[in-house]
Amino acid sequence: MTDNSSSLINEQGLELIMQEAITWKMIESAQIKIIKEAFRLRYRKDSKLISEYASYVKNLRNAENKDEYIKYTAITLFPNEEAYNKRMTRYRKWYQGKKELLTSVEDLYNLYYKLSKKDRSMTETEIEEAVEDVLIDE
Repeated sequence: MTDNSSSLINEQGLELIMQEAITWKMIESAQIKIIKEAFRLRYRKDSKLISEYASYVKNLRNAENKDEYIKYTAITLFPNEEAYNKRMTRYRKWYQGKKELLTSVEDLYNLYYKLSKKDRSMTETEIEEAVEDVLIDE
């Protein structure tokens, strides 16, 4: 085995560990961070942004099986990469002048996206890309 393939395996293993490590507590913390950033920017307690994320935290906390709840939510939000890209483009436009808030939003949805990729079936495009990746001679 060459050093390149060894480091590739290590990177893939690290990514798998990171994906497996996503917990409901991480999602909850990311949601709360968004609320805190909104308050720092002087959003009102009854603003749509704060109200929505507060309800997300409450729903998560009230879920019977929190880890299953976040998996279901992740797959619902991001059934494919296109859904992720569309959502992130919208958020980047909305929060372009609010760097910390945008970073917090991106962090949350990156967690959800990683979780969705782990738990949903691969699309045909993803399968084709994966096949090409394993067949490439380095």
